Amino acid sequence: MKSTMLRAGVFITILSFVAIVLVAPRINAQGTPVASTPASVDPAVIEEGKTIVTAICLACHQPGGAGIEGVYPALAGNPFVTLEDPSVVISTVLNGRGGMPRFASNFSDEQLAAILTYVRTSLGENHAGAVTPEQVAEVRAAGAPAAGGGEEEHPEEIPAGESW
Repeated sequence: MKSTMLRAGVFITILSFVAIVLVAPRINAQGTPVASTPASVDPAVIEEGKTIVTAICLACHQPGGAGIEGVYPALAGNPFVTLEDPSVVISTVLNGRGGMPRFASNFSDEQLAAILTYVRTSLGENHAGAVTPEQVAEVRAAGAPAAGGGEEEHPEEIPAGESW
């Protein structure tokens, strides 16, 4: 009898552990399921995004996307970054926000989609959906500042056409 109860207890403990390991990463802080990285995302897009993010974005947003509290927001684990509708984060990268420079003139729609796809699907524990070049183009057309308008406000921006 004790042997059967012991085995049942061990089985339940192992089952609980497996459930925690497999299910916990799929639940965000609000207790709602997080979408897994779409299997259809091209690994080359993720790699391109990772290359640009590592070279440009992580200087401020820090390794692993941890940010610096009160200065540079975290990208990893940030609900703003992983919203179901990526329009706001696309607009932020295109047009800047607070002290963040705008990158509309620095990156093509394809590059911005790769950057945001990497950040949303693969940086830290982020598991949001990919961003398409079409989504970036739509947000760019809807709210980008006029060409040449206000670029002098961010002299630290990397000039358009520079290699990364």
